[in-house]
Amino acid sequence: MVSQVRKIKHTFTTVEELVAFVVKAERCSFEIKVISNHLVIDGKSLMGVMIIGIGKQVEIICYNEAFSPEQLLDYAA
Repeated sequence: MVSQVRKIKHTFTTVEELVAFVVKAERCSFEIKVISNHLVIDGKSLMGVMIIGIGKQVEIICYNEAFSPEQLLDYAA
């Protein structure tokens, strides 16, 4: 059975925000993807997410129906 996904659109505005997102994503036991145009990146890969860069709208997908993607963007660690 495929679990439900939760997704949001977001634009990283600073490198610090991007790094904080990846640090939180690394703590998750489920898959997280960051999509920019046709580029699909593992949300737990700092190098991958940095390739997309800041200032571009991305779609963040969490493959866990009980977890809100917004939690990865909150600065409270």
